[in-house]
Amino acid sequence: MKRIIASLLFFAIFSTLTSFSQTTDCSAIKDFSPALQVQTAEVCRYVCLTSDQQVSLAKGIQKYDKAYVKALNADSGLLTSKSAKKLEKSWVEMLRSVMTEQQVQQYYRGLFDSEANAEGIKIANALQKKYGLTDQNWKFIRIAMYKLALEQRVANKLIEGKEAKKHVAKLKKDLLQTIVDKGGISVDPDAMTVTVICEFDPNHLER
Repeated sequence: MKRIIASLLFFAIFSTLTSFSQTTDCSAIKDFSPALQVQTAEVCRYVCLTSDQQVSLAKGIQKYDKAYVKALNADSGLLTSKSAKKLEKSWVEMLRSVMTEQQVQQYYRGLFDSEANAEGIKIANALQKKYGLTDQNWKFIRIAMYKLALEQRVANKLIEGKEAKKHVAKLKKDLLQTIVDKGGISVDPDAMTVTVICEFDPNHLER
């Protein structure tokens, strides 16, 4: 668990979301149904997998789909919250049986990227309008809130219970500090407030 948290924190700062993606090896998974090939390709949009991994992924998805249908039938066509959570956990376990932890994280970062980016922009726009912030400070806020929104979603998928909350709280503290360090303002995204700590020094960015 500590290794997963440390890895999440590292890649929160240094990951690039699209550089690991690739096209699907259609020849490797050609013997699977069109639906399974589509599902495999959807995962490969976000993470680079070897041909062997793609075959293993297709097989894993096949087993997952059967479990999904079984649960759906057991719930009379409408999944209960309990069944949905169980299936969600089994999906993560299936991914981990095929990929490295880094690849699993990369997959979820790609999956949540647009959603997290939209949240970061929304918060930055609202604070800029409310406080008349500079475009530079808008940028610092947008980046920090995007990273926080992204890693919070990833952590909620891959880390259980209190450990996820601890990880997100630590990351939030660190990211909010980057706004102070770079822009001279303290941001509280929960209360949607900004406090000026010191005047913005553009030369600080060069150090």
